[in-house]
Amino acid sequence: MGGGQPKNDFREDDVLSLDEDAVPPYAEEFCAFIDECVTTYHACEFFQRELTQVGYIELKEKENWIPKLKAGGKYFVTRNTSSIIAFAIGEQYSPGNGFAMIASHIDALCMKVKPVSRANKDGFDRIAVAPYAGGGAGQSFDGSFSTWWDRDLGLGGRVLIKGADGKVVQRLVCLSKPVARIPSLAAHFGDPAKGPFNYETNMVPLVGMTSPDAEEVVPTTMGKQHSSRLLKAVAKELGVSVVDIVDFDLELFDKTPSCLLGFDSEFISAPRIDDKLCSFAAITGLINATSDSAFMGQSGIVNVVGCFDMEEVGSALRHGARSNFMQTVMERIVEAQVGAKGEDITPYTANLYGTTAANSFMISADVTHAFNPDFDGIYLNGAAPMLNMGVVIACDPNGHMTTVAPAIAFARTVAELSGVETQLFQIRNDSRSGGTVGPMLSERLGVPAIDLSLCQMSMHSIRAMTGAKDPGFGVKYLEGFFRHYQTVSGLVQQDY
Repeated sequence: MGGGQPKNDFREDDVLSLDEDAVPPYAEEFCAFIDECVTTYHACEFFQRELTQVGYIELKEKENWIPKLKAGGKYFVTRNTSSIIAFAIGEQYSPGNGFAMIASHIDALCMKVKPVSRANKDGFDRIAVAPYAGGGAGQSFDGSFSTWWDRDLGLGGRVLIKGADGKVVQRLVCLSKPVARIPSLAAHFGDPAKGPFNYETNMVPLVGMTSPDAEEVVPTTMGKQHSSRLLKAVAKELGVSVVDIVDFDLELFDKTPSCLLGFDSEFISAPRIDDKLCSFAAITGLINATSDSAFMGQSGIVNVVGCFDMEEVGSALRHGARSNFMQTVMERIVEAQVGAKGEDITPYTANLYGTTAANSFMISADVTHAFNPDFDGIYLNGAAPMLNMGVVIACDPNGHMTTVAPAIAFARTVAELSGVETQLFQIRNDSRSGGTVGPMLSERLGVPAIDLSLCQMSMHSIRAMTGAKDPGFGVKYLEGFFRHYQTVSGLVQQDY
């Protein structure tokens, strides 16, 4: 060998150890969750299954809860099968004691299949969709959906099926392979390829090629609204006849699986991070804390997680955070526990609810922006959170966040007891702030609150990135919030 050649110390073991030995807690579990939960309905079903496996009991809103709710019990309830509230009543709970609450959302930007989706044109089978985001036609779509060009898209959601007995039941569906793509126009065509684009005519996904003369029509009402190929694909996946499909809520989504990214697997690359990241951490933290019998035996509070649909479009409808869902659940819990232990207590009143709300505290857990070194000039100095560095306290003096000084003191005390670092985020004055479910819930419920989150890059892109350690930080902190709530509430008063 020539004397000028550098020595090669490469060993295969050095490379293999990078991604086999250093995967942080919950990183792989979060990726599996994202890949399974392709729609809000799938996420809600996932949480129902996880909660049931550890002893949570499903409640129906139509039922009388008073004889069902017991101190030490664990329960969950859904609305529209797209929003879920889970709660565990401590064995030492008495009416008027506080609720330790976390609120997040499980919807994500997507393309919703229109009620009439037939859109065949010039030999191409297309499917008409409506962008789900931004709060209004044309609003924010150019930025939010510019990343949807040239992606392999899957199809999934819920389907209503009529059985032989005439009853209509709901089934979830996710087609096993990518079925759609929105092709971009090559730059060679000049100005038409630059936009702006018409989202009604220029972003219609292609799903196949067909001859107009050979197009089959299914002889049902749904057959008049949708192509036979769409109906047959859904029916085949569910193992039913196309004539049994009554209706559906379907959407397109990024079909590419999540993965760990980086030389040392420092990142997670995934779709739907906003906000299945914080909702995953919240439910997991609740399960971890309330599966501890000693903790439940000593707890004098109610531990609650609410994961809502509709956040990306304003949190409206009966299953959005702006609805009465959380308030009704809180009131029913308190009412069911009045006199449950044989105490001589006056009946449930608004006064008792007011006491409960004042003794409670809520974390609005929604993702926020991580520092992007390629755009360093747009961040507020000292408030640009980093991936893999801890949870983030989000601030906004104009009411887009719930955070105030006493709440920061509360959150930092929880962090110290839980062994998790905190960071700050606030948008600059020359940028536009986003929002969360926190302000609307805090306003409606009268509960002290803070916006505390995990950070990500590429928010509202079809595919985003977070730190591989961040799911674990979220679980550790939010579990600690439940475990240390009674201690911290005695140290940091919120009645200012």
